[in-house]
Amino acid sequence: MRFDLAALLRQHNLSQKQLAQAANMRPATVNAIYNARVERIEVSTLVDLVSGLRRLGVNADVGDILQVIDVPDEAEQAARERALRLLGGEPWGLRAAGSAVLAEVSGPPIEELLREHRGPES
Repeated sequence: MRFDLAALLRQHNLSQKQLAQAANMRPATVNAIYNARVERIEVSTLVDLVSGLRRLGVNADVGDILQVIDVPDEAEQAARERALRLLGGEPWGLRAAGSAVLAEVSGPPIEELLREHRGPES
């Protein structure tokens, strides 16, 4: 979970105090969310923040304040990195994350490689 309230307020040149007043919230609550020092947040708090932002003229929604991001499991990430080292790069001819350019793949088909590692079929 990532809070983007700080960026949103900077973008619209608003202060935490202005938002707290417009949202009828404690300044300490706005500050905790602004500085991402919360691990969970009530839906009613999000609604109050959005309402306050709209009162201040910002056409905001919950997604502007809170974003859910995928964080890979450490074991899963380690296994992926090991597999990529063994494969010598990204499988299926794809480059590293963030690049949409396909790379040419050469070498034997994956079926042959698997057969070598499994041994002869009976």
